[in-house]
Amino acid sequence: MSLRARWLLLSVVCSMLLAGGTAWWATDLYLHRHGEGHAQEHLAPDFHAWMHEHLDITPEQHAALESVEAEFEQSRTRLKAEIRAAGLELAEVIRKAEAGDPRIKDALQRLNRNQAELQHRTLDHFFAMKRFLRPAQAAKLLDWTHDSLTREP
Repeated sequence: MSLRARWLLLSVVCSMLLAGGTAWWATDLYLHRHGEGHAQEHLAPDFHAWMHEHLDITPEQHAALESVEAEFEQSRTRLKAEIRAAGLELAEVIRKAEAGDPRIKDALQRLNRNQAELQHRTLDHFFAMKRFLRPAQAAKLLDWTHDSLTREP
């Protein structure tokens, strides 16, 4: 393999690792920002305290939202475990593999797929919650979501 091809391959692998690491960091940061859990007795104080303080959730809304929260928490817990496993797999492959090893790409793709799935589920969760809110409450929820995603770490 020519020197130029090796450098190109090394550049591609480094770019993939950087992209994967950035995605891992961003997802981890986002999850920590919103707490480790927020269903039932494991409510994340930042979001749920804010929701009850600022949205004036009625008892009926609270009851309706409980099932939405429980469903999301199950998905989120499963996906966090899959993200952790994929990250550990990537770390192990990196330790054992040489540049260009297809196992690196496969492990990185698994990690990215799980992170993307969690992000999609999180957005679906916010829109599912929005269905149970009055328009003014929904607007406040969307503002909170926007602000939490654009806030500096």
